[in-house]
Amino acid sequence: MPELPEAETIVKYLRPKIRGKRVLKLWSNTPRLFRQGKNLHKISILIKGKTILDTTRVGKNIVLALNNQYNLYIHLMMTGKLLWNYSKLRERHIRFSMELNGKNTLALHDIRKFGWIRLIKKENFSDARVNKDALSISFEDFKNSLNLRKMKIKNALLNQKIVQGIGNIYSDEILWYAGIEPLRPANSLNSKKIKRIYSAMKKVLKMAIRKGGTSMRDYRKPNGKKGGYYPIRRVYQREGEKCARDGAIIKRIKIGGRSAHFCPYHQT
Repeated sequence: MPELPEAETIVKYLRPKIRGKRVLKLWSNTPRLFRQGKNLHKISILIKGKTILDTTRVGKNIVLALNNQYNLYIHLMMTGKLLWNYSKLRERHIRFSMELNGKNTLALHDIRKFGWIRLIKKENFSDARVNKDALSISFEDFKNSLNLRKMKIKNALLNQKIVQGIGNIYSDEILWYAGIEPLRPANSLNSKKIKRIYSAMKKVLKMAIRKGGTSMRDYRKPNGKKGGYYPIRRVYQREGEKCARDGAIIKRIKIGGRSAHFCPYHQT
């Protein structure tokens, strides 16, 4: 699933290309893509002819800000990817496309059809969501949220109500860099350990953004190219390999139905 670095990579790629473009036409073959009682026809009425002022990110969501009272939210979920000026707009897994002036198109490719699109009024947008973003949340807010949670720290990092934008890949990487075992209850961590997690969170996410995200089976940048973080990952999907820090063998366990990879030696 695309996480914060992948969404940020998409936004940075699209911003100079899509800003100022006018929406000419929408197409979709997947009715369930649209949420909150909207369908393609209703969304088309509200945004056709409108200009895209900017593209931004909220957690894992890509947001197109329009020159009316709406923002268009796109969540890629498990297998979605946004493609810019893709030539095969009617191939099997294209679920949605937006035709823009200048002969430009933005298309959503999604094999498993879990992605979604929402049209949300700007007045209903909450600053509280932005303030929980993993790149902007303050240390005090992060610490206070963890101190209130009995859940395991791995699950706490995945909880979008605590911090937004982190998924399975980067939660493993963050805890490896911080030297914290994923099974530790969040409220058992002292301020020093939480500070290590907070610092590692910023470091890992910024590093992954510089690399263009993590490409495995599905995620690609809008130009179709792969992100470069996967080859330099430290622990995610490295079960049975030697830890780059101390040589111990990386283990994988299940926590709440999700895999967690960690070093049993330096993560305590």
